[in-house]
Amino acid sequence: MLVTWLDLAFVALGLAAVGYALWRRPRPREVTPSPPVSSGELVLTVLAAVPAAVGPNLLVVALTPGMPAMPVLTRVALLPSIGLLVLVWLGARAVGYGRLANRIETGVWVGFVATAALDALRLVSFSLGFLPGNMPRMFGVLILDQMAMGPTLRSDLAGGLYHYWISACFGLAYTLLVGRTRWWGGLIWGLIIEVGMMTTAPMVVAMDTGFFGLKLGKGILNGVFLGSLVPHISYGIVLGLLLERYVAHRGTLLALLRAAWQHPITTIRPGRRYAAR
Repeated sequence: MLVTWLDLAFVALGLAAVGYALWRRPRPREVTPSPPVSSGELVLTVLAAVPAAVGPNLLVVALTPGMPAMPVLTRVALLPSIGLLVLVWLGARAVGYGRLANRIETGVWVGFVATAALDALRLVSFSLGFLPGNMPRMFGVLILDQMAMGPTLRSDLAGGLYHYWISACFGLAYTLLVGRTRWWGGLIWGLIIEVGMMTTAPMVVAMDTGFFGLKLGKGILNGVFLGSLVPHISYGIVLGLLLERYVAHRGTLLALLRAAWQHPITTIRPGRRYAAR
C-alpha cells in the first residue's frame, strides 16, 4: 500500500494548522481560575469520555476473533459516539460548563491536527521500509469492507479520516483526564500511546509483527518499533505544545471528583482554596 497524494494532503493541511496555531499563540496564556464543580459537569465529562474510548478501540474489537467487523462497528458504535460527543459539547456550552466545553473542543482539534506531525514521520518510516503497511489505507478497506477490491479514493478518504479521528480521541482523552499541563505531558502521553500500539491490534494482529516488533527477530531496536516510536514522540510534543496554549483550566479528573465530593456545589466558590486546580 503506497503513499498517496491524499496522505500528503492530510499532512500538509495538518502542519499548516499546527503552524498557524503556534503563530497565533506563541506562548501559553494565563491559567483561567477554576470554576465550581457540579455533578452535571461530571456526568457530561463521563459521557464525553465514551467517544474518546470508542474511536481508538474500535479497530481492536474488530480484529478480535468472533467480534463484529468494522462496517458494523462503524454504524452502531463509531458514528453514534461522534454524535454523542457533539451533543455533550453543545450541552456543556448551553448550560455554561466552560471548562468542559473548552476541554472537548480543544482536545479534539489539537489531537486531530497534531496527527500531521506523526504522519510526516510515519510516511517516511513507511517509505524506508520500516513499517509493514500504510495503516490508514488498511483502515479504509476495513471500514468499507472492500479487502478483495483493495484501496480506492473513497476508502483512502474514510481511512484517513478515521486515522485522524483516533488521534483526536487521544487528544480528547488527555484533556478530560489531565486538563492543562506543561508540554512534556503530551510527550508522555505519546509514549503511552506507542506502548498501546505495540501491544494491541492492528500492529500485533493485522501487521503480524508481534509485541514491539519482536516477531521480526531483530531485537527491540527493530524498524517497526523505531519507525513507530519516533512519529509518536513527534505527535506527543506537538500535542503538548498546543494543549499547553489552548486548554484554559488546570485540574485532573481525579481532582474534580475530589472537589465535588468534599465540597458540594452549594459551598464552592471560584478561586477558593478548595477549587479543583
